Amino acid sequence: MKYVVVDLEMNNTSRKSGVSQFLKMETIEIGSVMLDENLQEIATFRTYIKPEYSDGIRKYISDLTGITNAMVAGAPGFREALRMFTTWCLGTGDEVKIYAWSDSDYAQISTEMMVKQYEICDMEKALLEKRWEDFQKEFDSYLGFERQLSLSMALDLAGIDFKGREHDALDDARNTAELLQIFKDKGRFEETLKRIKEAMEPTKLECTLGDLFDFSNIICSYDRPEGEFLHSYAGF
Repeated sequence: MKYVVVDLEMNNTSRKSGVSQFLKMETIEIGSVMLDENLQEIATFRTYIKPEYSDGIRKYISDLTGITNAMVAGAPGFREALRMFTTWCLGTGDEVKIYAWSDSDYAQISTEMMVKQYEICDMEKALLEKRWEDFQKEFDSYLGFERQLSLSMALDLAGIDFKGREHDALDDARNTAELLQIFKDKGRFEETLKRIKEAMEPTKLECTLGDLFDFSNIICSYDRPEGEFLHSYAGF
């Protein structure tokens, strides 16, 4: 068994493209880390993807991800890039389980495959027709959190310093993989749970305000209205 942790970066589609009603974003980077049965990194994958339905990389996307128009100008299109990714996943000849930090990455790929008419070959069915493991949901559920944690917040709770650049697909995938390693290690995760529990317990006050101050000689006049006071190849 091999474990693949994947992350995507995306760019807005243009309203003029005619597909924005169905596809609001399109993938511009796939980054991934492959782990062996002991959850040790053995290979990495990254490719940028040339967008098909936009007027270029939006400035806020470029500022967030570091991806520029020049970086995607000569990149493969979505269909070629996705085939490169699945070929890489299947290259070991072993069973593969794909993890993403949230279910949104699989939803993005599924929608994009439909809009861009990607034909899944028989070997890819296990990778693309089955939903990827939603690590965010698994992590939140195990801790008993109802709201979804961001990757950076989950790393903070686990005592992991983010390595690299946030919103770089390969760096995000690698940091998610490190969190997965801790999550699957019972001893390390018990220590993480202990730290999280201690961090979330309210601080107990040893004394009240009344113990600190003598208000007996203070006259307070209150005449205000009520409430006014105050994602290249490497490895193998």
